[in-house]
Amino acid sequence: MRRALLIIVILAAQFAVFEAGLRVYGGSEASPAFRSLFTQDPRIGSRPKAGAHARYTTVEFSTDIAINAQGVRDDQPIGPKAPGERRIVVLGDSLVFSVQVEVQQTFCKLLEADLQRAHPSERWRVINAGVQGYSPIDQWNFYRYVADQFEPDVVLVVASVFNAPAVADKGPVLDGRMPAAPEEARTMFVRRLVRSSMVLQIVRSRYDQLGERLKGAVPEPGLLTYLADPPARVAQGLEVTRRALGLIADRAATRGARTAIVLMPARFQVNDTDYGYLAEATRQAGGTLIRDAGTDRYRDALAPLGVPMFDLLPALKAQPNRANLFFERNVHLTPRGHRVVADALLQFLETSGLTAPPPR
Repeated sequence: MRRALLIIVILAAQFAVFEAGLRVYGGSEASPAFRSLFTQDPRIGSRPKAGAHARYTTVEFSTDIAINAQGVRDDQPIGPKAPGERRIVVLGDSLVFSVQVEVQQTFCKLLEADLQRAHPSERWRVINAGVQGYSPIDQWNFYRYVADQFEPDVVLVVASVFNAPAVADKGPVLDGRMPAAPEEARTMFVRRLVRSSMVLQIVRSRYDQLGERLKGAVPEPGLLTYLADPPARVAQGLEVTRRALGLIADRAATRGARTAIVLMPARFQVNDTDYGYLAEATRQAGGTLIRDAGTDRYRDALAPLGVPMFDLLPALKAQPNRANLFFERNVHLTPRGHRVVADALLQFLETSGLTAPPPR
């Protein structure tokens, strides 16, 4: 018994040392600085915490992140809509939230400045309503409970085209049917526990990688959307995504706002080295990776919504030195990538008529 207790004490001490070291030097989403930016909302789940501020540092970047009083990433509050003011709300996940760059470097702020220069007679506000880890269902809830209050003229939904498998089994959430409370409570407890520890996040990642390798599956779940022969959960996820985005578009229409969808590609669709590595890993797992299949499948799945849709992939592919558009150690846009996206979105908004005043 004493030996077992001693082993437990040693393991606990090692865990504490590793955890402390990673929190100081590791710079992950489990760090206290990052977690302090979010709070729990009974209607939405995790969301940015109003008034939160943190300095978030990793080996690739160090940024100041501020959440304004309305609960979105901005260094200025969102007050009542002024006469002659035009507002665009941008919904999305971490690729919109963009903790990797300063707020003025995000494509939302760059687009806002571009619109102001192009249409100086009006006041433009582009509101970053993206949230880390949000699925289309989360985006719908965030829009109806939070972002709808900003009175947008245009709602841009940035759809990451590799996330379909993640929402394949979430259809009951849109129907208002929830899993059994005890199972859901246990699941949420384990999820929060893992997210709170940098060591446990690493352990989970290695465990998942080992499990996928033993099953002979593709290395990353997001790659399922790009397989030549995708599993059924891809089609299921696309259906849930279409339903969630349809709810956003319908709600926006009742408020007199127009909705558009922006397709955000995965990094390997732009980075040749990434694609070569993932294509070979998928081949070894017994599958075939089609580089732009995710984009094509999202476009086909969301077309029935009948809203303007814009694919960012051609604009990103047209750039020289494409490897510099995304950070090397994560799948998020660099400041240069944000600039390219802002330029492309301005052109889309102009050519699609979304910058024109809405019909009265």
